[in-house]
Amino acid sequence: MVSHSAGRYGELSLTFRSNGQQTQLLDQYSRPPLQVMRGIPDAAGCMTVYLLSPSAGIVQGDRYRIHICLHPGAHALITTPSANRVYRMPDGCAQQTVHITVGAQAFLEYVPDATILYADAAFGHTTDVMLNEGAMLIVQDVVMPGRLAHQERLAFREYKTRLTAADAQGTILYEANRLNPRQAALEDALLLEGYPCWGSFFLLGDLDRRGVDSQRFIAQAQPLFADTPDAIGGISALWRSGVCARVLAHRLETITTLFEALRQQTRHALGLNADKLRKSP
Repeated sequence: MVSHSAGRYGELSLTFRSNGQQTQLLDQYSRPPLQVMRGIPDAAGCMTVYLLSPSAGIVQGDRYRIHICLHPGAHALITTPSANRVYRMPDGCAQQTVHITVGAQAFLEYVPDATILYADAAFGHTTDVMLNEGAMLIVQDVVMPGRLAHQERLAFREYKTRLTAADAQGTILYEANRLNPRQAALEDALLLEGYPCWGSFFLLGDLDRRGVDSQRFIAQAQPLFADTPDAIGGISALWRSGVCARVLAHRLETITTLFEALRQQTRHALGLNADKLRKSP
């Protein structure tokens, strides 16, 4: 993907630590258009932070870098107040890179809202994760390929993603996608199968060490997929240290509701209090 001389370079760095009872935002640095709201603590000892962008979306030439670090035992939730809009890019692209380090026995819930790819959008993002001993991570990616209410569907130019996660034993997950509607029939069988929206949810880390039985977790989650008539999807274990869920749906809300249920199930499995995300209408 070729960048463009226009656009903005945004940077955000967040560091969290635990005092034994509550996680605190120890250090933060932001360079507009990236910034954060003041952290919100919850009953589980977690610190919730909302990522903000005053520009209301990503435009051609934007380059974002985000660094997130959790000290041992910390618990943080990072989300956004609304969907992330990627606007038209006639002759360039936008890129985002996220680096995540989760300390020993720490837990990060990285659950941004959906990415909406406008017509002619070209967007690439990479997420690289390092998990220390006993660390846990939730990470999700939800996409709507156009403004469906405007009959804008699969009109973006390119969407490119890469997610890697590793621990002391090596690679846990490597996933890369490059979607170009002009070069491939994305709605064919084995791809989108007629559903316009898609999403992936990962629970990564040493589940056994944290007392989470992956097979029991999967069995408890399976009814969630059976109760979504306007979607198809499933959940399964990774080759080690993780669980993956994927969904195709006609509506974004179907995917986000299901993934929120999986997040709450994860908290329950870890013995943590549930906490509903506060979102703008």
